[in-house]
Amino acid sequence: MSEPTQSSDRQACSLWECFVIAVQFLTRVSIFRQRQLSSDQYRLALRRSVLFFPIVGGFVGLFTAVTFATLLLAGVPALVSALVAVGFEALLTGAFHEDAFADTCDALGGGWTRDQVLEIMKDSRLGTYGTIALVAGVGARAAAIAAMGETDIRWSIVAIVAAAAIGRIAIVVMMATTSPIDDRASQARDVAGSQTLKTVIAATLASLPFWSAWLMLSPSCAAASMLVSAITLIWFRRKIMRRIGGTTGDLLGASGFLIQLVVTIGSAAR
Repeated sequence: MSEPTQSSDRQACSLWECFVIAVQFLTRVSIFRQRQLSSDQYRLALRRSVLFFPIVGGFVGLFTAVTFATLLLAGVPALVSALVAVGFEALLTGAFHEDAFADTCDALGGGWTRDQVLEIMKDSRLGTYGTIALVAGVGARAAAIAAMGETDIRWSIVAIVAAAAIGRIAIVVMMATTSPIDDRASQARDVAGSQTLKTVIAATLASLPFWSAWLMLSPSCAAASMLVSAITLIWFRRKIMRRIGGTTGDLLGASGFLIQLVVTIGSAAR
């Protein structure tokens, strides 16, 4: 049977349904859908839902920022507030990107061959590389958030939200510029393989409200953070292309976590 056309894709699901699927894919939040989609409809809707990934990321960042600011204003020490906020974010998302980051570091650190890298990535157990990377990554992010909160709470709020949205933009960029590996059947292969530069532009513009305040409050810091993020993403893409020749769901999630971390640290350097 032939693949449904783009017009049938639009008829299969509304933009609202695609947004709901993006929320349910990236978080543990359950939103009611008016109808039950077939497996083919769901797959097509999930492909279109990528457009909303940065928007969902922005809302996740807003949740984290409000949690952090509330605790900070209540007199809780900044570092404790940041750790609790990051912890609540992990509950909201099911530690989706943290898990991907840890698995990626385990695989790239412990695997010597392509097959070893892919085998380690499939293993649900957490190894030494993944543990160290996860502790360092989450700790650095919490420390950066705490540092911003101690000096300028308004800046910390906009930076947390912007970093979350931009991290998901990075995932869309990776989907559009890097093909999924052919010899591993996965949901990521079905979704990522159909994205284009048009999706990147649309997703970036749609998420602009979540990072425009960050850009306007400190254009130089934002520009520097974006430049370092771009360099980091290019380096990460080249590394995984050399090691395995494409992307997986874990690598996509890891790219989002990595860029979110870079933007947060860059914002703290302000």
